[in-house]
Amino acid sequence: MEGKGIFITFEGLDGCGKSTQVRNTATFLRSKGCNVLEIRDPGSTTIGEAARAILLNREYTEMAPMTELLLFAVARSQLVSEIIKPALEKNMIVLSDRFYDSTTAYQGYGRKLDLNQVRQLNRIGAHGLVPDITFIFDIDPDMSVERMKQAGKSPDRMENEHNHFRERVRDGFLSIGRDEPDRCIILDGCESPDRISMTIQTILSVKNYV
Repeated sequence: MEGKGIFITFEGLDGCGKSTQVRNTATFLRSKGCNVLEIRDPGSTTIGEAARAILLNREYTEMAPMTELLLFAVARSQLVSEIIKPALEKNMIVLSDRFYDSTTAYQGYGRKLDLNQVRQLNRIGAHGLVPDITFIFDIDPDMSVERMKQAGKSPDRMENEHNHFRERVRDGFLSIGRDEPDRCIILDGCESPDRISMTIQTILSVKNYV
């Protein structure tokens, strides 16, 4: 994306603090005069939100893993074409709460779908777009469950999965981080939100994104 905007993604298990860090990072960047757009994947478009509603509906217990994978790709394709690419062309900084690394972790590692097939569909759904930097917030699956309970949130279809599934997803995120160290930065999600925010701000400053 030479001469274009900056695409930053935030990844991890539910309850890892990524949504908080999207907000904190947006506030920080705006304070520096940056033009920032916050989005979520799946979602942020009419089509994407419709797909999200299907994906997270607890009543759809019969959904096949491949159907799940394809729905994420559909939502992402619309998000990239309708929202992300136009924003990057306007030199904006786009902050996304999840992107295709979540699909690799949840559907590839969690659902045990063929990783090569998952990555191929990720490329198609993302229209070949790759984040400039990805922050992965690592927490234990038990903490993920506990934080969701503390938030008083009713678990959706994905959050209702057992801990063995969450363990595989966590391993998936860590594998992604190890495989792509130039793009991905793994952070300890157990640290305080303020400390994590400071770390992110320092990294973005060092990379001259601010």
